[in-house]
Amino acid sequence: MKLIIVVMFLFCSSCVRYTPYLSGDCVDRAVRIRQNLISNGYEAELVLGLRGTKQGHCWIRYKDKETGEWKELKNY
Repeated sequence: MKLIIVVMFLFCSSCVRYTPYLSGDCVDRAVRIRQNLISNGYEAELVLGLRGTKQGHCWIRYKDKETGEWKELKNY
């Protein structure tokens, strides 16, 4: 659990614009969106990574019910 918090801090601290908290607002939005998808019957997971601007970011991957393909939601 501590490792996850550290990783989230490293990857997502750069998306924090206005507050010095440990996790960015992208993580909060991603968790809420993921929970929504799961409650609607989708298979969903959080992804931590870097944007093209080398800023840390968190987004969601979910499996489409109709096609079975994994799609990404980048919640900028």
